[in-house]
Amino acid sequence: MNVVIPIVAGVGNALMALPMTRQLKRRMPEAHVTVIARLNAMAEPFRRLLDINEVDEVLVNGVGARGQLRGIAQTRARKPDVYLIPFPSNRWQYSLLAMASGAKRRLLHGYPVGYWRALHFLPSQRIAAERGIHDVVQNLRLLRALGIEPDETEAPRFFLNDTDRLHATTLLREIDLDDDQPFIAVHAGSAKTVLAQAKRWPPAKYAELIGQLDRPVVLLEGPDETGVADEILRSVKSVRPRILRLRGPLGDAAAVLERASLYVGSDSGLAHLAASVGTPPVTLFAPADPDRVAPFGYRYLVIQPSKACAPCFEYPWETPYPKMRCREPMCVTEVTVQQVLGKVEKELKIKSPDSSSSNF
Repeated sequence: MNVVIPIVAGVGNALMALPMTRQLKRRMPEAHVTVIARLNAMAEPFRRLLDINEVDEVLVNGVGARGQLRGIAQTRARKPDVYLIPFPSNRWQYSLLAMASGAKRRLLHGYPVGYWRALHFLPSQRIAAERGIHDVVQNLRLLRALGIEPDETEAPRFFLNDTDRLHATTLLREIDLDDDQPFIAVHAGSAKTVLAQAKRWPPAKYAELIGQLDRPVVLLEGPDETGVADEILRSVKSVRPRILRLRGPLGDAAAVLERASLYVGSDSGLAHLAASVGTPPVTLFAPADPDRVAPFGYRYLVIQPSKACAPCFEYPWETPYPKMRCREPMCVTEVTVQQVLGKVEKELKIKSPDSSSSNF
């Protein structure tokens, strides 16, 4: 049986599809499982499964219309028996991808809205999505349509290698951090979409938080948030954090996060990446629903505004397109430094050397 899994919606979503992909291959080892990702970063978690025979092939199709056409061609060339689309998939693009795949079975979730706009009427097998459960579990439950009863407790895991860890050591040494020196990784950014902007805590509050942390801080900055680290630095009044600008492969970022005592920052792919290498993420949420997309296993480390309207991101349940109700000033600004500091101090105490507790 040939199975094709498209990964198109970001690093966080890619990581949340890992348990589904791994369990599919473990339970059906004779199946040929191909993952087709939009970007290299989205493909990288799945490439790590090649060496342990939990996926057979990982391809990248690229962005834009040309990338979509390439992805369709790659899919059809594999003559898939099953085209398996991870959650959330309530947009017309997913329905068209499923239709164009040429697969005998097209499996994706069903939603209460979007019959016309998201092209639900196109022939596919839609498994009813369930409110109140995590996206990792939503993905795993698709496997029931293939006769597989999933283990819903399996967390996403990013497999690191010696090269990743060597690169991380080099990057940290370049910012004068000793090999055995504990640090907190702070990530203040996310992508450039309207939703991502609504997730961002103000730089001045990050600066205040950094000044109150009792161990070194490494301020992570990816290519999508260029300039945020410098903005935070301008507000720092005492302890100056080290800045690490991540421009290399995802494995470098994962290995740096593995070295950290804790992640503190935005609801983003890096928060999920931290969790996938065993580093607890203290994550700030506002428009998105943490019950759905908090780093798996770390819902207790989420901080969000105490507002009746939060979370307010309406996709995929209320609309078949990205939409949120939040407007300036964004409610994430109401999260206090003391709220974040309280979570950090409590988790660091749990992780102290004389504690027997473990989260991974």
